[in-house]
Amino acid sequence: MTTSLPELLAKVDSLNDPANYEVDGDTIVGRWDIVRAQSLYPTEFRTIDKKFSVIITLNEAKGTWKPRETDSEGGMVIDGDGISIGGSANTFSGKRTQKSFSFEFGGVNKTEDGLSPVLAWSFDSDKIKKPLFEFLEANGWKRKKGLFG
Repeated sequence: MTTSLPELLAKVDSLNDPANYEVDGDTIVGRWDIVRAQSLYPTEFRTIDKKFSVIITLNEAKGTWKPRETDSEGGMVIDGDGISIGGSANTFSGKRTQKSFSFEFGGVNKTEDGLSPVLAWSFDSDKIKKPLFEFLEANGWKRKKGLFG
């Protein structure tokens, strides 16, 4: 049996450990800051800001849901050649898994956790999406089938 939309949306807070899920109208949104850091090296200053979100659109009449993912990355480098600013944003609907990691050593890195000579981070989209998708399925909602399944 499919949990009603109002009941389902009221249960979203049960997912909020440790991720950040919220209700926005009739959608469920999960947002994560993957890494936000400032790094000072002997010859340059660098910033990085990577984020990921998944937006779940719900169709109460059919009892289905559809995910849309967005990821963004921005940053800046100041070195002897000047200032370089860049960024990218991507949106995706469908099935995919993203995994990435980074390890940098040799500078002074400032993150939300404080200062460190090492900047290391990792990201696995399944760790974020799987609890949300399992929550929806456990409440009787089915993933909307696309062109290829």
